[in-house]
Amino acid sequence: MAEKVIVIADWITVGELAETLNIPVTTLVGELFKNGIVATINQRIDFETAQIIVDELGIDVEIQKKAVESVGRTVHQLSDKAVPRPPIVAVMGHVDHGKTSLLDAILNMKTVEGEAGGITQHISAYQTTRGDRTITLLDTPGHEAFAALRQHGAALTDVVIIVVAADDGVKPQTVEAIRFARSANAKIVVAINKIDKEAANPQLVKTQLATEYDLNPEEWGGDTVMVEVSAKTGQNLDKLLDMVLLVADLEELKADIDVPAEGLVIESHMEQGRGSVVGLLVEQGELKPGHFMVAGTAYGKVRTLLDFQGKPLRSAGPSTPITVTGFKELPQFGDEFVIVKSEKEARQMTEKARIEREKAAASTNVTGADLLKMMTQQRESQEFNVIVKADVQGSLTSVIDSLRLVDTGGEVTLRVIGSGVGAISENDIRLAADGNTIIYGFNVELPPAVKRLAMRDKVQVRLFKVIYELLDDARQSMEQLLAPEVVETEMGTLTIKGVFRTLKDVVIAGGEVTSGKVMPNVLARVKRGDEQLAEVEVTSVQRQQQEAKEVFEGELCGLSLKTDKKLLLEEGDKLEFFTRELVNRTL
Repeated sequence: MAEKVIVIADWITVGELAETLNIPVTTLVGELFKNGIVATINQRIDFETAQIIVDELGIDVEIQKKAVESVGRTVHQLSDKAVPRPPIVAVMGHVDHGKTSLLDAILNMKTVEGEAGGITQHISAYQTTRGDRTITLLDTPGHEAFAALRQHGAALTDVVIIVVAADDGVKPQTVEAIRFARSANAKIVVAINKIDKEAANPQLVKTQLATEYDLNPEEWGGDTVMVEVSAKTGQNLDKLLDMVLLVADLEELKADIDVPAEGLVIESHMEQGRGSVVGLLVEQGELKPGHFMVAGTAYGKVRTLLDFQGKPLRSAGPSTPITVTGFKELPQFGDEFVIVKSEKEARQMTEKARIEREKAAASTNVTGADLLKMMTQQRESQEFNVIVKADVQGSLTSVIDSLRLVDTGGEVTLRVIGSGVGAISENDIRLAADGNTIIYGFNVELPPAVKRLAMRDKVQVRLFKVIYELLDDARQSMEQLLAPEVVETEMGTLTIKGVFRTLKDVVIAGGEVTSGKVMPNVLARVKRGDEQLAEVEVTSVQRQQQEAKEVFEGELCGLSLKTDKKLLLEEGDKLEFFTRELVNRTL
């Protein structure tokens, strides 16, 4: 039984744990360092890590976990004056299943042609009407690298349209979209697209969804609305919108207007001449030009207010996607925005948010799994340094998150030493001027003056418009840093029958090939019984006093063996022939 029992929460900082254990913080930091973790006094460690470290230190203390109440996002209580609002609908699904094409058909736009690689790489927000009703639509990326954006899209929405191609069925991002929608408590409507194709099999899609993912079609007695559509021909698109409105009506969606506006940031980027351009989705209240707004660590005054088509608005109410200018810096996608009374109050709020984020960054969490992995994994790791620039904040986050998932088993560590939104700058070139850093640009430009500076300083700048091409390049670059693998290929064996000459670094002998074959310029292990005497190189092979390229099993031959030390061969010794080569490894 331990002398002392201490109770801690799921997480505790290194400083707090040292104080609780009544030991110097340097002792605790040193123990973490010995186990492969460089920790600061403010770094947080989880309950399991605390247990491991206490055991390693040999302190007679029992650690117990206390329950911690979870704190969720504030839910606003609607007033009696709340009015109906348009449903917010996210369109999600696997890459190339026709999400954007479906939206194009509904909105009569041409978006896919402008997307690099034919895949959506940003969250885009639109509005459409059905009769006298308005529907807000969000288009989310389907490529696996944009999981963060898709999750962000699902969290914004009331209804999720999951698009599944009738000729392809349920795929990984389809499953992910279902999970995101359920975690966000959004209602699900399935659009089975591409029914105009010959290979279309809508019934198979319904069976997959019903049996594997518990999405049972209404016509089978379930509660999931499924509509067979064709974005190409326009078949059943009106029915799809009607069903979305019907599902939304069951939720009785309402919002208050006579309150300060607030909502979420769905995208942000910089534009020359306009500054920060930010996409917002208003959740309640009305946003108007002149309002002071705060989003995370960014604040500003609404200078222009535009709808999704770029037309000026006098005000924007609940469920309205808008674009604003006036932020002094770019907010992060997913930040909540609120309206405040003055610029002074906005500055105070952003400064408080900045301090909180800096604390969180300094207190990077360390889990017990991390510690155990570092305790067992002591291999040296090479570093692959990158700077990432992207056109919008959401894409920047997705690119960085995806780069960090490129796994090399710990041999090569990818470090993002700089990142930002906008064109590649001279500062980026200077930061990468150490010669070991690559700059990745995603949907951004390389100005001529910056290009000349990069060439002068020999900095590698690689520009991409499709995210999976960028990730492939990073993977290949990291593969080049992997130590090559030594591959040995067995060739054959020989038994020594006689030794003709022994010099300082050459032995000439004869023998019988007992298996496989022998040829010049291969290596051989010299064995006497189970003991290995040396490793030699076969410089020449002779058969019947003539040079031979190959000698096979059962044949006699003479050998010239090169050795780095004097080797005394005896009759009966065995040679095991093999080749050795370095092979570049792949991830």
